[in-house]
Amino acid sequence: MTVRYEYSETLAMGRAARELGLKTGEFELAVQLDEVGTVPPGPGDASGRRRVPAAEIARLQEERGFPDTLRERIRVVGATEGAALMGIAPGRFLRLARAGCFGPVRFYVNRYGAIVWQYLAAELSAFAGKECSLIHGPTPPLMRALLCSGQDWRGRLWRSRRVAQLVTDADGSWAVSAVIAAVLPPEELAALVRDPAERIWLRKLRPCLSSAGANTTRTRAAVERAETAEEFDEVMWYRISLSRQLDAARREHPAPALPPSAAVPSVAGAGSGGEGQVEQVDEPTEVGEAVEAQDSGGGRAPVEDRAPASEIKGDVRGLPAPATVPSPRARLIRARTGPGAQSPAGTRPRAAVTGGGPARHGAFLTRRARASSGRARVQSPSFRKSPSWTTETSSLPSRS
Repeated sequence: MTVRYEYSETLAMGRAARELGLKTGEFELAVQLDEVGTVPPGPGDASGRRRVPAAEIARLQEERGFPDTLRERIRVVGATEGAALMGIAPGRFLRLARAGCFGPVRFYVNRYGAIVWQYLAAELSAFAGKECSLIHGPTPPLMRALLCSGQDWRGRLWRSRRVAQLVTDADGSWAVSAVIAAVLPPEELAALVRDPAERIWLRKLRPCLSSAGANTTRTRAAVERAETAEEFDEVMWYRISLSRQLDAARREHPAPALPPSAAVPSVAGAGSGGEGQVEQVDEPTEVGEAVEAQDSGGGRAPVEDRAPASEIKGDVRGLPAPATVPSPRARLIRARTGPGAQSPAGTRPRAAVTGGGPARHGAFLTRRARASSGRARVQSPSFRKSPSWTTETSSLPSRS
């Protein structure tokens, strides 16, 4: 479906990809590399996604050798294929990539949780034609010292390229600030942006840095590691850039204020700045829901005997969980069932247990309690540690 926007016909992203004969990933990379031009959505477009002018599709279709020429410009290769393309060994290719001679254009996470970088084939061919001394000659001393110190510029160059792409398409100073804030560590962002309303607004405007899937915990950790700046000089560069951009954004318009019900007063900033800040925190739940008081039968204390949440007053940030305040009955149960409690063999059977029967029934229960007092209680299998934590990871191949 096509629409009219500013007197020019535009197509949706999916329709444009089909017209160009590209897959979804290929078309996405072509847009990132500015091989396919896009325009902002129209005023009546509810999707909010950028669109492709029909004139841009016609221009690409008129190229000689279409669509092979377009596919060749956006073709990506891995380390092994890239080394074969440049005519060098994979080890030398890896050293050149770590030293920052060329940067990746995207990445994905394999099944072992390792980041696999992909490079533009056209850039590798151009580098091999210009830098013959680095390809076939000895490694320069400065580059050797950089590699010996453990430097790896692959992630830094990818973040720099991606931030530049998103800043070009950003609309407004706050959108540009959100792009820069997306690559900063959370603690650095919290230290630079003190206002919680501004942090929430930046989080809402945060763009998608990569299309790598994050289905598991290991995959999410790898994606966050690739998207977050690590080195000190890189973090400081983005901090300075964000600070300048935020000044321009605040002059443009302030961030939307938080609703009164979404924030509570806090004195967390009294130690650093001396003034209390307003942080968005969740309301404390009922204290008794997390009390782990076990009675003699393995159950939990009734709800009516637990301490109510209204007894917990003051600031809840920086304090232990409210569940650490047990009710009086919970303390009594712990005292009865704790390590210093009296052994069941020394207690007299109650009438409720024996059912008011003859004395020999009580004596039988007493003998039974004495016999079972010396037995070790079998631990439930759900609490045992599986040896797979140590055996599974040892068989995984090392990361390249």
